[in-house]
Amino acid sequence: MIPAELDARVRALGREMPGAPAVFDADGTLWREDVGEAFLRHLVSLGWVRLADGSDPYQAYERAVDRDKAAGYAYAAQLQAGLEAERVAAEAEKFARSWVPPRLVDDTQGLRALCEQAGLAPFVVSASALPIVLAAAPLAGFPRDRCRGIEVAVREGRFTEQVMQPITYAAGKVAAVPGSIALACGDSLTGDLPMLEAARVAVAVAPAAGSPLSAEARKRGWFVLSQDR
Repeated sequence: MIPAELDARVRALGREMPGAPAVFDADGTLWREDVGEAFLRHLVSLGWVRLADGSDPYQAYERAVDRDKAAGYAYAAQLQAGLEAERVAAEAEKFARSWVPPRLVDDTQGLRALCEQAGLAPFVVSASALPIVLAAAPLAGFPRDRCRGIEVAVREGRFTEQVMQPITYAAGKVAAVPGSIALACGDSLTGDLPMLEAARVAVAVAPAAGSPLSAEARKRGWFVLSQDR
């Protein structure tokens, strides 16, 4: 449910900044759980993603994230190196159609619709690999041309290990958005705080039990929506 005060603030933003970006994180914000990690596990289960030494690619990803989150999320995209981009995109579309709908968060669906009605331009900026973001975010109502994720270069139709900048995590999310951010909505203190700080209106998403970001949001007087419905 969108609080009346937030509704009024968003409509005012639409009048003050028509067409300005309203930026949403994806995992934990638009839907519960992490679609990038789920899709990586799926690719591993298909045998598409392998490591030369025969070890578990997903465990290698988890270790990389433990060392450095931004580099670890980029590594998830790099694990697709050598795969045909079109084949991965088709598999991502199929995977997202079954994975996303039952996990959508009602409150952020309502906020996205409100932003559109107010004349803002909703964007998704996610730290997941771009192919799954492009497949999943339209199911939450976002046009593909306003979807950003971690991208690697494609050569001769196949993904490479070359990570394109910016890496869409923390400050990289702000860098990926064109223009001044009218509204930002996210669930992660480490991953989303810079874009929330950059926005005219900041909205945190959290479970009923709370989160580090919701605690920070309440200190700053930001809005908090429910992740549980």
